[in-house]
Amino acid sequence: MHRTISVRLSNSTWQATTPGSTGSHSLHHFHTLPHYRDRVPGGKLQPATMQTPAWIKRFWADFLHKEFMPIKILFFLMYGASMAMFPFLTIQARSLGITEKELGIVYAFTPAITIIGPPLTGMIADKIGNFKVFLSLTLAASGGAAIVFSAVPVARRYHTLPESLPLTLSLVGDGPASLSVPPPLQCDYLPLLDNLTITIANCSLCDPSSLLQGGCVPQGPSVCVGQQLEAPGEAEVQVLPVTPHANASNVTYLEVIHWSDAAFPTQTGGEVEECAIACSAAGARVDLCSNTVSVEVIDPMLTFWCYLLVRVLNGFTLAASFTLFDGAAMAILKEHSGDYGLQRLYGNLGAIFLTPISGLLIDRSSEENGDQDYRPAFYLYCALKVVGAVVILFLDLDFRKPSNKVLKDFRGLLKKPEILAFLVVMLISGICFGVLDTFLFWLLQDLGAKKYLMGITVTVGSLAGIPILVASGSIFKKLGLANTIILGFAFYVFRMLGYSFITNPWWCMPFEALECFTVSLMSAAAVSYAADLATPATLATLQGVYGGLYYGVGRGLGSLVGGFLIGPLGVRNTFRIMALVCAVTCIVYFILNRLFFVKAQEERKLKAEKEKKDEKEAVTEERSTDKELGNVVENSTKKDTKDSVNVISEEKANKADDSAGQGQLNNAFDKNE
Repeated sequence: MHRTISVRLSNSTWQATTPGSTGSHSLHHFHTLPHYRDRVPGGKLQPATMQTPAWIKRFWADFLHKEFMPIKILFFLMYGASMAMFPFLTIQARSLGITEKELGIVYAFTPAITIIGPPLTGMIADKIGNFKVFLSLTLAASGGAAIVFSAVPVARRYHTLPESLPLTLSLVGDGPASLSVPPPLQCDYLPLLDNLTITIANCSLCDPSSLLQGGCVPQGPSVCVGQQLEAPGEAEVQVLPVTPHANASNVTYLEVIHWSDAAFPTQTGGEVEECAIACSAAGARVDLCSNTVSVEVIDPMLTFWCYLLVRVLNGFTLAASFTLFDGAAMAILKEHSGDYGLQRLYGNLGAIFLTPISGLLIDRSSEENGDQDYRPAFYLYCALKVVGAVVILFLDLDFRKPSNKVLKDFRGLLKKPEILAFLVVMLISGICFGVLDTFLFWLLQDLGAKKYLMGITVTVGSLAGIPILVASGSIFKKLGLANTIILGFAFYVFRMLGYSFITNPWWCMPFEALECFTVSLMSAAAVSYAADLATPATLATLQGVYGGLYYGVGRGLGSLVGGFLIGPLGVRNTFRIMALVCAVTCIVYFILNRLFFVKAQEERKLKAEKEKKDEKEAVTEERSTDKELGNVVENSTKKDTKDSVNVISEEKANKADDSAGQGQLNNAFDKNE
């Protein structure tokens, strides 16, 4: 007889086993343990087995699933690559001199073309069935399209005017002297300019024709012989603004009509009429210009069309590759009863590690080149996409069956109000995402944020999404997929309002953490919801339409709307308007879902549970049958082995008898002899 004594220490349970009886006793206080143990002679105190949390078991089982490993790697590479480049594209466009309205027009054209990509490629994928090579090529093309960003020419350059503004003082022959700001700087001269104090230095003799063209080419040694130049240093001058023609409003230079020092410049002897004088000078910016930044206009139209072409190309390949990959991932996960959220969290890990690295590389390259250089982000993006294209070839997509009636099945899907409502809601979600994705870094740059800080914002949002994605399966079961999307819109309201009030770039971090609900959880719910609404034959097609509306049209419209609103209203008011849009969408979709779609969702849920139960029973029955067959084979093998042993034993016995008889005959024969 043994007696088991259970002892609870804080969160651990200990057991003492003693001979003599059965039963259990609980000790609730740690200080009684030594005394009680003394009273149990021969007792052995041992800890009971701790139960591993269910989510850890689920996470570890999913991690060890070999069919899911390529999906995890692809999520890490694809989402890491996207977050290493796309958050910086807006400020890269700004560095090219593209204005808010021009950027809005670019994003207006982009969705009209990128909407074609995902549904078209999705239909092709459904038609082909096994599309590993097709998917790999679209991913590699997406990476190659990013390199073209570095070839877009600059439209405008922005130069900050220094407090001590450089000036050029020019004098040709006996004419009046002129005072101008050397290019590429431009000065919006103050009205009613009259007297100025300037500092003059470094005067040179020049060819008059070169001076008129904005330069100073020295004359030959035989010209202007004997002339001497004296720079008086600080001088008072009286100026008159000069315009290119009578009706022009912009002043191109200042004409010096009076000198306080009449001796400047001193010229003696030589051929004065063939000489010109150019001097370097400086004056206080506040006394001359109304602007603090000057714009050097190069070729805005060329830049605009080049940038539009590159964005369309990149958007087409990106949307196609993302939606095709989501369709392939959902097909594999459905085949093996996997959890999309547990795969999606590896995309967050990619963003966590790669976005700050991209920001640091941009800062380092910009410091070395003395100008903003975003090429490291493009190269990193391309390299990651090419590696992903190789990994895709290891996906097991052989079970995909071609569909012969994709368009017919898809038209049937669009007739369902639940699917239409889902697509409209995801379009609005894409608009919200587009506004933040395009103009959040614009706001942070205006607040003085460095590129590495911008990268950290992405890291914070992605890091917060990891535990949410781990628990996404439980959240979906508890709330439902549609309600999870509604929850994402509610958090969009908080994010938009929060950004509109920050005055320090670091204050955006708490609102970036809410990205775990608006992006990570909402996108996982949307992909799962699309898979739930689609048929097996139209899975990739519906994923393509959703991806086209979200990543293409929605994201583009968000950038377009933001670009046109920011001009007259500013970034902060634009974010507040988007918060109102999110609030209205959240309330309306919640009401529609509760009134019309809940019943259908419950029916699909019960059907899925029944199919899962039937599949489990079939697997159990198959295992039982295999076990019975194994037992039959094992018993048959044992019987055959036993019979063989008996035969061998009989043969040995017979041999032993024969040997004994032969020995007796030999003994008898020996005796006779």
